[in-house]
Amino acid sequence: MSQRYRPLYKLDAGGMAEVYVAEAVSMAGFSKKVAIKRILPGLIKDQRFVRMFLDEARISLRLNHANIVSVFDIGESESTYFIVMEFVEGTNLKTMLEHAAKRQQTLPIQLTCWIVNEILKGLEYAHRLTDNETGAPMGIVHRDISPPNILVSWNGEVKLTDFGLAKATTQLESTDPGVVKGKYSYLSPEAAHAQAVDHRSDVFAVGILAFEMLTGRRLFKGKNDFQTIAMVRQAEVPSIRSFNKDIPKELEKIIMKALTKDVSQRYQSADEFSHDLLSFLFSKRMMVGARDVIEWVKPIREERDKEIAAQRQQAEKEVSPGGTNLFLDLIQEEMMHFRSIGEGEGPAGAKPVVAAGSMIPPAQMGAPDPSKPIDIGAFSPGSGTLGLSPTPTPVPGPGNIPSMADALGLDLPVVGRPKEQGKEGGSPVRPRAGNGAGGPRAAGAESKPKLPPSLAPPMPTVAESSSSPLLYIIVALVGVAGVVIYFVISGG
Repeated sequence: MSQRYRPLYKLDAGGMAEVYVAEAVSMAGFSKKVAIKRILPGLIKDQRFVRMFLDEARISLRLNHANIVSVFDIGESESTYFIVMEFVEGTNLKTMLEHAAKRQQTLPIQLTCWIVNEILKGLEYAHRLTDNETGAPMGIVHRDISPPNILVSWNGEVKLTDFGLAKATTQLESTDPGVVKGKYSYLSPEAAHAQAVDHRSDVFAVGILAFEMLTGRRLFKGKNDFQTIAMVRQAEVPSIRSFNKDIPKELEKIIMKALTKDVSQRYQSADEFSHDLLSFLFSKRMMVGARDVIEWVKPIREERDKEIAAQRQQAEKEVSPGGTNLFLDLIQEEMMHFRSIGEGEGPAGAKPVVAAGSMIPPAQMGAPDPSKPIDIGAFSPGSGTLGLSPTPTPVPGPGNIPSMADALGLDLPVVGRPKEQGKEGGSPVRPRAGNGAGGPRAAGAESKPKLPPSLAPPMPTVAESSSSPLLYIIVALVGVAGVVIYFVISGG
C-alpha cells in the first residue's frame, strides 16, 4: 500500500469516517490524486456499519458515469477498512447553499436547472443499471440524496457520491422492517414511513434539493428529528413562488410534480424529470453550462484556497523534530498493511487466504453465484508468485517412452499389462500421466494444438503385442508345412 497510495492531508471528517487526499503512484511512475475514505478505528467492531460501508464500495465499483464519483479500490488494514475513490477538486451543494444564504441570495434559475439535471443523469444511469451476467435490472436506489453528497468541481462538473445507504435488489440483505435510513430532511414520504422504496424515492429527494436551491429555505426541518419525519410523512409542500416571485409557473409545476406525495403521480423516472427541466430551459431560451457553474463557485474556491493555506501552516506546526507529520505517518503505517479484498470478505464471513506462490483453489475460480451480492473480487484479479527452481533435464530412456508419447499426443499400448477396453473395440488405452484413476484432465489438456493434415507428420504404426498360445501353434504349423514342402520339391 505504501508504494501505491501516499496520504497528503485530511480532507474531511465525520462521526463515522474520515477522508484523506492521497497520491496514487503507478509502477511506471505516474501519479494522480485520489480520495481515501477510512472507517474510524473505533467503529471497526460495529458489524452493521462496516457492512454498510462495504455495501457502498460493492455498488460504487459497478457504477461508471460522468456524474457519479468513481471508486477504484476497496481494501483493509489490520485495524480498519478503506475505499479509494476519485478525488473531486471543488465543493459541494451544501457549501453552495450556505454561501448563497450568507449573501441572502438563492441559486440562479439556470444554474439550479443545470445542477439538478446533472444529478438526474447520474441517477438515471444508476437506476437502470443491469447485472453484467444475467442482464436483470439491479434495482439500485441511492436513498441518501442530500446537499453534502452532491459534489461540484471547480471545472463545473456535478457528481453524485456516497452510496453508503444504497441498496441493490440483487443483494441478499434488505432494509430492516421499521427502520428509517437516510437524512431525515431529504426522505421521501414512503421512506419516512419505513416502507419499501424504489427509484422514485430518489426523484422526490432531488425535488427537495431543487426547492431549497430556488427558495433558499429548508423544506422539511422540524425542531427535532421526530417532527421532521412527521413533516416528511405529510409531504405538505408550499408554493415555491411564495418565497421567490422570479420562479416561472412552468418551473414550479415541474418541481411540485417531483414532490408529489402519491408515488404514482410523481415522475416515474429521473429521465422524465430531466426531460421536463430541459424542455423548460429551451422554451425560455435560457443558456446555461459548466462555464456558469465555474463563475458562480469562484468565490467559494478563493475561500477554500485560504483554508487550505491555513491547514498547511497548521500541519507544519505539527511536524515532528524528525521532519514528518506524526498523524500522517500513523495513517501511512496503517496503509502499509493495505490489501484489496474480494467477495465474501469482511465482517460478513471468513476471509479466505491464499498464500503467495500457492495455487488458487478451484472453488475460487468458478463462475460467481448470482444469488450472492456483487462480486467485487472480479474487479481486483488476484496475482501470485510461483517459486520455480531449475531442474536437470533427464536423459531419455525406455522408461521415458510413456511420457514422451504423452508429449506427442500418442496413444501407445501397455506391454505386459492387462488391456483396458475402450468404448468400442478392444484397442488398449493407456491412462494419461497426471489424470489419475478416471479423473478429469487438467485444464487445457483436451485442447492440444493440432497441425493441418497437409503439415502433420505421418503417424507411426505400432504393432500390438499378444501372448495368446494360439498364435504360437499357428506359427509352428506354418513352419512345419514349409519344411514338408521343401523336402517334396527337393525329392522331385
